[in-house]
Amino acid sequence: MHITFLRPKLFFLFILMIVVSACEAITTTHGRLIEPAELDRLELGVTTQAETIAILGPPSFEGAFNSGRLYYNNQKMGKRVGGETLTIERELIVFIFDNNNRLQGIELRDKTSDKKIVKLESKTPTPGDTVTIVDQLFSNLRRRNLD
Repeated sequence: MHITFLRPKLFFLFILMIVVSACEAITTTHGRLIEPAELDRLELGVTTQAETIAILGPPSFEGAFNSGRLYYNNQKMGKRVGGETLTIERELIVFIFDNNNRLQGIELRDKTSDKKIVKLESKTPTPGDTVTIVDQLFSNLRRRNLD
């Protein structure tokens, strides 16, 4: 009799542990972290764009319209329990090349030096998205009158 009463308690505690363990903040890393030793291998005016890609790997993205820029992005994101996703750290390294594809400059941008990006709502607002009950009733009445 004592064992049968103990089993539901153990089962409840097991389920409770699973539920509580799921309530944890999540930290994820995106992009590629470039080590200082890799940057030391690059020489301004000497290293080509192809050599830069061979040393560092493919960039996160390239500049538009043949701007001669390669961007390597690395960021650490955190999501609070039941909250929004926040950027904890961000590092953007911009490699600038001349017309001969030789490395001319390196820019390092971080979370504090970059522009703040305003996050829009997850859903794009559209006209007629917020229809009230009265609007629905009148639109149904109008449809019946047209038929």
